[in-house]
Amino acid sequence: MQRLWRLLGSRWLLDGSSGWSLARARAALVLVCCATACGGGKYSSSTQRFGGSERGESNGRMLDYVTMSPEGDQWEVRLRGTVMWVAYSLEDKLEKFAPVNLTPAESAKAWSLVEKLDLPSRRQGRLDERNGSVLLRLREPGEEEHDIYSVYFSRAAENEKVIALATHLSSLVRKYHKEKPPL
Repeated sequence: MQRLWRLLGSRWLLDGSSGWSLARARAALVLVCCATACGGGKYSSSTQRFGGSERGESNGRMLDYVTMSPEGDQWEVRLRGTVMWVAYSLEDKLEKFAPVNLTPAESAKAWSLVEKLDLPSRRQGRLDERNGSVLLRLREPGEEEHDIYSVYFSRAAENEKVIALATHLSSLVRKYHKEKPPL
């Protein structure tokens, strides 16, 4: 820092012909230092709103809800913070929908339903090729790295908590993308 300060304060860099005065250069340095020092914490809050991030890019919690039918089609809903990203694929065709910012109430309800599932304490489950499967992948910020929990549920199973989450996510997809996914 002292080296940079000396460089910005030196006469050979800031002479009259450069258009920069010593006061302007020091003010610019202070502004840059303040801007870099005011960054958020290590992780973003799950209620933070993100502008146009394609897949809800943040360094916080993330949920992938992937439903796979026996016919081979697949819906994926990804939540990161308050951003929802949706995609549909069948064989080699992929349709991505524009990411949307959920309202605080929609986001809070979704994350509350995820909490009720208690994915970290569940067994991994198995892929059900005959009836189709639902994969729930939760990424939680950890001490050094993220903790990732992946759990498969059969689409034939009557798990009320998975159905409640699927119903909420399906209603959000209908609201924002005018599609009716069989989640």
